[in-house]
Amino acid sequence: MDQERLLAAVLLADVVGSTPLYERIGDDAALQQVSDCLDAMREIVARHGGDFIHSKGDDVLSLFENPEAALRAVCQISRQLTKGPLSARIGLHFGAVIRTRGEVFGDAVNVTARLSTTANPGEVLISQSFCEALSARSRRALRLLDKMALKGKQELFDVYTLWSDDGALGTQITSRGTITDTRSASLRQINLVIRYGDQLRSCRNNEFVTIGRSPECNIVIERPWVSRHHATFTISNGRARLVERSSSGTFVSMGPGHEVFVRREDILLFGSGVISPGLRLSLSDAQVLHYEIVSD
Repeated sequence: MDQERLLAAVLLADVVGSTPLYERIGDDAALQQVSDCLDAMREIVARHGGDFIHSKGDDVLSLFENPEAALRAVCQISRQLTKGPLSARIGLHFGAVIRTRGEVFGDAVNVTARLSTTANPGEVLISQSFCEALSARSRRALRLLDKMALKGKQELFDVYTLWSDDGALGTQITSRGTITDTRSASLRQINLVIRYGDQLRSCRNNEFVTIGRSPECNIVIERPWVSRHHATFTISNGRARLVERSSSGTFVSMGPGHEVFVRREDILLFGSGVISPGLRLSLSDAQVLHYEIVSD
């Protein structure tokens, strides 16, 4: 069996937003828009010298020998997908891969998939190794975002995202870890409000709200699948986070059709949303907590 081992930039772009689109405009019209979106991404990849590997469902996996070209392709994909109802969760990594039978394998592919899965719709998450493969000039397009714990990995990863033209973040970030932003900026003052039934709590910078089955928690959820000390809402460095430390995990939704599962990981929170300790939000027994981030 012929195998080729090489160092490459791996790009995985997963289209999101198709479910409400199918419901709103019907199967045929929605399928056409999704297909057009996938075709546009493949065209951008080819235009920048990338090698399209496959498309499974609503995603596009590609390889680039040149990391600079991969970055240019990602920037164009990110800009283009802001113009319609669809967006993409994008992961970008650099590492060793194995090409065989028209597919690619290796840890680099797995890491890229984790980055894409972690990303919020419209977000690009970029690994430390990809950043290091760029020229000093190209690195200026990236912003150090986080130390991220990827599922199945022991070590923490430095993760980057794109700067927009005005110097602000071009995407909303949902990632796991502790903020390690090295650029100086005034921290915005925010208030995180959490509601569970008739229980209402809030916290500001360097404060926290604990949830769990234990009476010691700020918000008590008396259900057998909820851990005694299940999770903590907190604000640090002007960012709201859910610190998840349970054995059963927590389901988090920050938008329609975007539910993520976290267990013993941290996740950054944006805007407003809901969480359900231990059970999917759609289940009748789910204990749903609503949160909202309010600027002071």
